Amino acid sequence: MPEHDPGAAGAVLFVNRFTVHASPEEFEEVFARTSEFMATRPGFLRHTLARHVGRPGHYVNVAEWEDAESFEAAVAHPGFRPHAAGLRALSTSEPALYATRRTRVADRPAHRDPA
Repeated sequence: MPEHDPGAAGAVLFVNRFTVHASPEEFEEVFARTSEFMATRPGFLRHTLARHVGRPGHYVNVAEWEDAESFEAAVAHPGFRPHAAGLRALSTSEPALYATRRTRVADRPAHRDPA
């Protein structure tokens, strides 16, 4: 797939780094409920929650939204408050919203070098 510049369309990425002060299982369970809520909000496209390979109490969430307004409306929704409180009870976070500038996808299927 060729390069694509969705920035003109207003796409944004919400990136949130978490340091978890509870069990990873508990955090992931609360995050899953938050994810279910966010997936119902207009403008939500997708997200990925990833756990640090060497530090199991560290996570990053990368969520793609159609535009900043959709994201802001989702976090302003009264239904989001209990989800945010649940995550804050288990972790500290460093949230940031970024304007998508460029996306590149491989032109070919993934290939692992046998060496």
